[in-house]
Amino acid sequence: MTSEPCPVRRLQLLLREPCRTDSAREAAKRAAQELGMQISGEGHATLSARMPDAAFQQLFSSPSGTGGTLAVPHSLEPFVSSISEAPEHLSFD
Repeated sequence: MTSEPCPVRRLQLLLREPCRTDSAREAAKRAAQELGMQISGEGHATLSARMPDAAFQQLFSSPSGTGGTLAVPHSLEPFVSSISEAPEHLSFD
């Protein structure tokens, strides 16, 4: 019996300008992990995260605004200015 893999959502978190320091980035990463996000990459101004679809649906019940941005959870508001779902990448392998 095979089970299908749990769908994963890929997220991009834009850090607020004052939070683009090592210590603030670490605090943002901890806050994201507490919400069930697994950090998969980081840059000077961004964090990339993955999250199981079920946890995503529970945390982000509906998009806010336009352009695919999601409502920033309260615990991330001090660090993150916006969250969006990363576009799907196609592999030509």
